[in-house]
Amino acid sequence: MKAGSLAESQHIPLSFLQGILLDLRRAGLLHSHRGTEGGYALTRPAGEISVGDVLRAVGGALTSVRGLPLDRAGYHGVATGLHDVWLAVDGAIAQVVDRTTLADLLADHATTS
Repeated sequence: MKAGSLAESQHIPLSFLQGILLDLRRAGLLHSHRGTEGGYALTRPAGEISVGDVLRAVGGALTSVRGLPLDRAGYHGVATGLHDVWLAVDGAIAQVVDRTTLADLLADHATTS
């Protein structure tokens, strides 16, 4: 798929999309083809790429606290237990996004269209 077509169909600025596509390419989820027939394609079948793979490629850690990765967010005193809460939240998010594939999203779209 060409970046311009994707940007138009999703109503997002092309320059913003190009940054995302670069992140996905660097993470090994996309490869690009140059030329008039060029564009982007997944490196693996959609059923083998999780939403978690995409989110981590684009944004890094799934969960942050006060803008910090979980391992750098510290709590003191009575708030010490919050670290375990955030770890549980991160685990729950990871469980959902890592078991949901791009193929699942496409299947959901097909049933609602």
